[in-house]
Amino acid sequence: MDALDLQLQRLLTEPSWAQQILTATAGQLRIQDPFLVLTDGDLTATLDMVTELITGHLPLAVAEQAMQRAAAVLPERHYRETCDTYALRLLKAARNV
Repeated sequence: MDALDLQLQRLLTEPSWAQQILTATAGQLRIQDPFLVLTDGDLTATLDMVTELITGHLPLAVAEQAMQRAAAVLPERHYRETCDTYALRLLKAARNV
């Protein structure tokens, strides 16, 4: 395999930036306090922190597109849903990005 084939193979097997954002956000929600009832503020803060960690080194246009793709598949929160339960649904949504 030449260098171009190896790079293409890597691109096809690595998760997208949006998928990485969603997966890492789910992981963070499960670590923080899995039994805490998730609020919009908690979700936004966690999502913002994870997005900055994952995309902070990328060009702004790429980072914004990744966040838009991630936001487009965010599941709607259920009433009194825990961080852990939401995180599981978030992981499922990440598979489709």
